[in-house]
Amino acid sequence: MSASPSDDLPGRVLLVDDEPAFQRLGGAFLRNLGHEVITAGDGDQASAQFAAERPDLVLLDLAMPPSMDPEQGLALIPSFKGAPVVVLTGHAQHDLALRAAELGAWDFLPKPIDPDLLRFVVMRALRKHRLDQELIRLRQDQGEASMGLVGQTPVMQNLRAMVRRVAPTRVNVLVLGPTGTGKELVARALHEHSAQAAAPFVPVHCGALSAELLESELFGHVKGSFTGAYRDQPGLVEVARGGTLFLDEVGEMPPAMQVKLLRFLQEGSFMPVGGRSTRSSEVRVVAATHRDLEAMVRTGEFREDLYYRLKGVVLRTPGLSERRPDVAVLSTRFARQRGVGLSPSGLGWLVARDWPGNVRELKAVVDAAAALLLPGQQEIDAEALGLAAGETPANGGAFGAAGAAGAGAAGAAEDAGGLLDQALTELERRLISEAMAASGGNQSEAARRLGVSRVGLIKKLNRLGLK
Repeated sequence: MSASPSDDLPGRVLLVDDEPAFQRLGGAFLRNLGHEVITAGDGDQASAQFAAERPDLVLLDLAMPPSMDPEQGLALIPSFKGAPVVVLTGHAQHDLALRAAELGAWDFLPKPIDPDLLRFVVMRALRKHRLDQELIRLRQDQGEASMGLVGQTPVMQNLRAMVRRVAPTRVNVLVLGPTGTGKELVARALHEHSAQAAAPFVPVHCGALSAELLESELFGHVKGSFTGAYRDQPGLVEVARGGTLFLDEVGEMPPAMQVKLLRFLQEGSFMPVGGRSTRSSEVRVVAATHRDLEAMVRTGEFREDLYYRLKGVVLRTPGLSERRPDVAVLSTRFARQRGVGLSPSGLGWLVARDWPGNVRELKAVVDAAAALLLPGQQEIDAEALGLAAGETPANGGAFGAAGAAGAGAAGAAEDAGGLLDQALTELERRLISEAMAASGGNQSEAARRLGVSRVGLIKKLNRLGLK
């Protein structure tokens, strides 16, 4: 066999054949096309290699030892999920091709194999695999967008998985996490992915109102119950009937209201302010707070029985310090929402900075920087971000007095470039470390997660000193 380099992107191919000569010739042919080739001589080796290397394509000989019965090869096809399978066999019967297709094979090649046909089939199969992977990524992105929970770090993937798992249930949920981490987004995602998505989602901030006003807000009031009560007013527990009531910052709820909320959670009934009869409403309660409720229970600031009523399932929203690689993803998304992009210096500035205010602070700075761009400027740079964050440029720059583009500006550009290189290297190191950890140290799986070749990953590991 002879070949010339393929015009298509290379892939990782698992070649399963019991003939060592074919493994050598077929492997050499595919490597000359630029592909990475893994070989296996029987079904057990093929299964082990597939699990370890996660190839993009499987070339499978149906005649497998020890019996050489095509049935053994056919039985392997369903196990190669996630990669197209091209069947190779010297038994070019029509019924075998049909059975292989029924079991999930993508194509069928008889031996002896025509090199040009092999090249064509491999090219098409790899294109199909890439389209399938892109579709999976698009669906994942759509799922992130529909939830509003953006990020690819393991901690965010786990959070989205828990939301999908808990959302269809009616159990109450307690969302814990620092300020600015998207606790309300989690509550909305739980509601929108539940069977009650068409019913109301009603948020109320428990720390923004006094006990009296909060009681009226939650449970409503009747006409004449207090000065200014000119008509009956339904409470939010009635407005949310059949849907979700989101109690934001429940840790700030006054003690007197904790008792009344507990009764509602226990009995599903309540009494409006000034009313003489109880009413009922069935809602799912999602509560959130940045405070340590267990510590508040120990000090008597929060009722223990209410705490256990609220914490049916506990979800935690991570701070940006726990998901630093997502800073680039989030900031790029926020910039696009404003109709602009991020320059390399802007991205470097963002990923190098600590964000004590978490996602809320990050979005506020990106939004402000977008508003500060000069006419015609289409990318947010480090200077605009510095101004948005309240930093004063040393020499004015584009936003300062005329004539400030001298040696100071050149030095600032040099500093920004160094900051960018340092920040991007750190970002790359963290992304690779997390991918390796998530894949249990499997380089092939980590490479797949990162969208790079295994050889490319090994080079990066060596360059970054991670091996």
